[in-house]
Amino acid sequence: MTRLAIHGARGRMGQRLVALAEADDGLSVAASFDVDKPIAAGALGGVDVVIDFSVPDALPVVLASVVEAGVPLVLGTTGLSADHEAEIDAAAKQIAILPASNFSLVVNVLHHLAAQAVGLLGEGWDLEVMEAHHRYKQDAPSGTALALANTLADAAGRSRDHIKLARHGHDALRQPRDITVQSVRIGDHPGEHTVYLAAPGERLELRHVSTSRDSYAAGALRAAQWLASKPAGRYTMADVLGL
Repeated sequence: MTRLAIHGARGRMGQRLVALAEADDGLSVAASFDVDKPIAAGALGGVDVVIDFSVPDALPVVLASVVEAGVPLVLGTTGLSADHEAEIDAAAKQIAILPASNFSLVVNVLHHLAAQAVGLLGEGWDLEVMEAHHRYKQDAPSGTALALANTLADAAGRSRDHIKLARHGHDALRQPRDITVQSVRIGDHPGEHTVYLAAPGERLELRHVSTSRDSYAAGALRAAQWLASKPAGRYTMADVLGL
């Protein structure tokens, strides 16, 4: 039995994490927290792993609490800054941390396939990412879209400076090494990401379409079970899946 503490338990993802964990005989929710009921190290006794899907501003408190308690952390909060990433790296020297922009198993396979496709096709291909989410999503582009753009850049040997977050105006001609990320916000769309690899005459599209947040929650729960027994370090979903 893996005993969980969930931070951000009243959010959309938090509610699904609680519901799926309670339906799983191998999991139990030992504690839950939210922005108005902050996580604290003293409340993590008997907890095997913490899952955080909340807001960037809460990250310092979350990290301080899990480090003090010596409890691993699965981190799903997006919109993190470079300073936040540095804080995660520092905490990972003391506890196991698995941050991810998207815990969907299929999205993480998408990263793997996109990198393979870039390597197989070689130079001269236009690389683009398109993402769509519900109208209430605060950050844009999504963390998943940015992560996919980083995957493409790394696989193609392109600097991440070539990643562009907009294309507009009268002088918006695509530059050969650009990797542009575009965002759509519509209705209650739970999430869609498409990677384009195109050249004159043909293109390859790799797409993940979510129909439920449960795919993200299920992946985070699988990551939590895997991380619970790991030593200090920074891990990825590729580690969980053996990619």
